[in-house]
Amino acid sequence: MNILVIPTTDWIRHPFPNRLNFIFDILAERHSVHVLHFELSRFRDNPPRETRCNLHKAGSVQAGDPSVYYLKSALVHWQAIQRVIREEGIEVILSANIMPSFLASLTGVPVVFDYLDHLEESASIYYPGSIRGEAVKRGVRMITRHNLRQAREVITVTNELRDFLQGLGVTSVEVIPNGVDTTLLQPMDMSEAKRALGLRGPVIGYVGSLEYWVDLEMVVGALPNLDVTLLVVGPGLFTDYGERIQGEARSLGVADRVVFTGAVPYAQLGRYISAMDIGLNPLKMMKKNEYAAGGKIFNYLSCGRPVLSSRMISLERLLGDGLRYYDDQESFVSNVRSMLSKPEEPEKNRAIAERFDWRSLAKQYEAVLTRAKTTRVIS
Repeated sequence: MNILVIPTTDWIRHPFPNRLNFIFDILAERHSVHVLHFELSRFRDNPPRETRCNLHKAGSVQAGDPSVYYLKSALVHWQAIQRVIREEGIEVILSANIMPSFLASLTGVPVVFDYLDHLEESASIYYPGSIRGEAVKRGVRMITRHNLRQAREVITVTNELRDFLQGLGVTSVEVIPNGVDTTLLQPMDMSEAKRALGLRGPVIGYVGSLEYWVDLEMVVGALPNLDVTLLVVGPGLFTDYGERIQGEARSLGVADRVVFTGAVPYAQLGRYISAMDIGLNPLKMMKKNEYAAGGKIFNYLSCGRPVLSSRMISLERLLGDGLRYYDDQESFVSNVRSMLSKPEEPEKNRAIAERFDWRSLAKQYEAVLTRAKTTRVIS
């Protein structure tokens, strides 16, 4: 197949590769995969990752705000999409982006829309508590509903998001969960990993973006009641959330027990996770988090580490007692103490991750794309 991928962000310079990076680098081994490459100014100084996919630049409009970028770039993105379709003989489009998906729906090429999470909330979270955020949410809701109606097939990550989409009248929804590259993220000796990073004693850790959908406020607030170091691996993207958390750690007098690494190359992530006694998935209660199941939990499990997560219905239904859950700061503290006192065998957690390896999930993507390409639309 000749496939065009329209991703959510910069394909090679975003600090964290997402599911589409893994899936389509695998599919590029046997298909011709082309990617509309957004060069967001926020990430232009980051070192690029390698990819098997063919990149097609989507114009050079510069804007620090992601919403402004996609609005200002709509014309050049439309031209780029048309050019790639024409020159590469594109047979099917996989899109996970809001405005470019709208443009792709106008081309006549079958579109598979990847509804990665609750998009209207994801887009507005970068403008917390503002009128602008509400305007972005309403605009994204309107465009997304159009994209869902026009898509030949829809992919999403959990049964909860599938139920939500079916409630909107979307009939063809395939659930393909997030996953992990189990060949790259493997367990390492914890003592050696801690020594390499200059860490000592019990370590609880978070890997991911520092943005307002995360609940590190609660984690930092619990540190006075715990004898642990908090390892935070990842950068801020578009807001000041990371600086806010650092400020809270200072105000509580625990800044000496919070280590911020900033962005870390994905290939080196295994050492950081292996230095953790517990991997954390702290999330605020919102639909974006309740309905989705992010990839970081599989990264922790792949490295053999136990996971302590905010209680989210999608995770409980997907992984059950494969994770530990907390409901408030008190239960967070009690869970951390319990998990540190009775460490789990890494093999148990690794076995869970192996059920969600990207190579298995890529086959499911391939089946949906093939179906979308070959299914006739009856008008």
